[in-house]
Amino acid sequence: MTDDWTGTYESLAVGDTESSSQLIDGASIDAFAHAIRSFNPLHMDGDWARANTPYPDRVAHGVMTSALMSRPIVQFCERFRVRTALLSTSAKYLKAVVVGDTVTTVVRLAAKDDEKRRIRFEVEARNQRGELVLVGEAIEKAL
Repeated sequence: MTDDWTGTYESLAVGDTESSSQLIDGASIDAFAHAIRSFNPLHMDGDWARANTPYPDRVAHGVMTSALMSRPIVQFCERFRVRTALLSTSAKYLKAVVVGDTVTTVVRLAAKDDEKRRIRFEVEARNQRGELVLVGEAIEKAL
């Protein structure tokens, strides 16, 4: 992370993007489950998931998939050297993310509200097969 936060809200260009990829493995699901204290067998037990659902293995928590938008947003702000504070997020889950999937999340600066100094990102996440697993948005306030 850079210590040079000299960018400006005005330098942010609508349409600019950032992305990051993350392998979803059992250890990452375990860590997330412990962080939020959510231990549904769908997330924790591959045998249970195979026996009781159409999924081939454990499924990542939906909010874990949503949380993946944080990294490219941080990278975006670091690239432009602008500090922001998260105000809201929303997400629609389109396809389950299972153990072994690599999720690539892309954020695109979709709009700026100059009066409130807010920026709105559109978010898309796809698995390694290019299938859309999440769409959503995040709103940040430029500090």
